Amino acid sequence: MLLTLSIAGGTRLSTIANGVTVFGLYGLAFIGGWMEQIGTLVGNSTTRYLGIVASLLVPSESLWQLAAYHMQPPLMRDLHLTPFSPASVPSGNMVLWAAGYTAIALGIALWQFRARNL
Repeated sequence: MLLTLSIAGGTRLSTIANGVTVFGLYGLAFIGGWMEQIGTLVGNSTTRYLGIVASLLVPSESLWQLAAYHMQPPLMRDLHLTPFSPASVPSGNMVLWAAGYTAIALGIALWQFRARNL
């Protein structure tokens, strides 16, 4: 997903600007994922919803949370005994959103590459 964003950004941005932008989006996803998890644990709905919005903007962290949930033994994930046990598990709809997001970003990148002088 971040690679697709990098390809799409590479059609309009310089190399450094593209790298900084994608790194910033990764940071947004990372911090948003932690905001969602912490907001869920402490019961703060505002923090949780801000994290969800960040996950919708860049869904890479929420996919990691879903993968971490499924890779753990059931006892560990249900008791939240590890730092990788998510308090808020993304649904299948987030996977569909991430797949559509990636496909749209790739489509935009391919469309913009057609008009770019190489």
